[in-house]
Amino acid sequence: MNRTFHLRLCWIAAGLLTAFALGSCALIDERQKDCPEEMSLTCTVNLVSNKEEEMNDKLGTLHDLPLRAALEDYLSDVFVSSTRDVDMLFYDQRKRGKMTFRESEVMDAEQRVFSLQVPASDYRVAGVSNLTAVPVLSLQDEEDGYALALTHKTSRSVVPSHPSAVYAARQRMLVRDRGDQTFGIQFHMANAAAALALNCDSCEVRNLRATFTGLADSFRILDSAYSFDQHIVMEADVIDARPYVDDSEEAERFIYDTFWERWTKLPLMVCTVGFPSPNVGSAVIGTYPIVWTIELYVTLADGSTTRSDIYIGRPLEAGRLMIIKGWLTENGGFMATPPHPPYVPPPPVDPDQPADSTVVGVSVVLNWNNAGNYNPYL
Repeated sequence: MNRTFHLRLCWIAAGLLTAFALGSCALIDERQKDCPEEMSLTCTVNLVSNKEEEMNDKLGTLHDLPLRAALEDYLSDVFVSSTRDVDMLFYDQRKRGKMTFRESEVMDAEQRVFSLQVPASDYRVAGVSNLTAVPVLSLQDEEDGYALALTHKTSRSVVPSHPSAVYAARQRMLVRDRGDQTFGIQFHMANAAAALALNCDSCEVRNLRATFTGLADSFRILDSAYSFDQHIVMEADVIDARPYVDDSEEAERFIYDTFWERWTKLPLMVCTVGFPSPNVGSAVIGTYPIVWTIELYVTLADGSTTRSDIYIGRPLEAGRLMIIKGWLTENGGFMATPPHPPYVPPPPVDPDQPADSTVVGVSVVLNWNNAGNYNPYL
């Protein structure tokens, strides 16, 4: 009896061990899908910019060197082909686009290869770089890839200029459960820059302020689309070019004379870095579309302030620099052409278009009383 009983126990134990082993294999097979897989990810900054071309075109003469040098310094952290840090968010398409993996790395280069361990699945990957250098921006709705956006986080009505470029990337990655896969992702500049250079020979400027409106408020990374739902007002910084003039006496009287323009005082310049404008305008002046607007406030020596709304008909694109040149009249109003001779405009390329369709209209308000207390060093 005892022997038979022991044999039965042995058979029962063997059966239980077999069942447990088979169950364990099934569990291992099920969990194998969530095991991290080795992958190599190459991150590359792809900077496609017109900065040098625009500088040469608008500030390309010997007499423009002070303005150009000042603007170059202001944009020294903007149009660069390297980035400091990267943040990559993996959204699992098999889990309704929810974020299941995230990797943050220091890059400090134009290109760098990272070794990651990511669970096998089908991902849409969103990447953002240099976000720590632009404190006014943040990632919104990080857990949901369909709602993820790079947006302004300030509650102020006027947003300061971005001090640096910010880069974004998107890529689909099908990570298989076989390991040793290689992927690449390219980061593109998500913001842009615009500068306004002003000839102020005809008036004495005490204070200067400018804001840019009509630019995007956020960027949906996985859709690669900008949003214009909120009214964003970007503050422009005043750029002082006087330190870049070699001779201090020449800074007081800097003479430049061509058929394009004439100035005897060093021009003033304002610049902002922000998200781009729409590709098309929502309003028109005559037959010309208004894509975005510069609001310029000029306080003269007598204390009066003149506001000029400058309507821009050319889109400001991501990764691009736009330099607009203009002249101030004796009452501080903006003009797209010189208010004094000599001036011989070049013939237009298209007879139906103006010589320069960048500025399509200006509205000037004299004795504007709500300019605030903005007092830059001029």
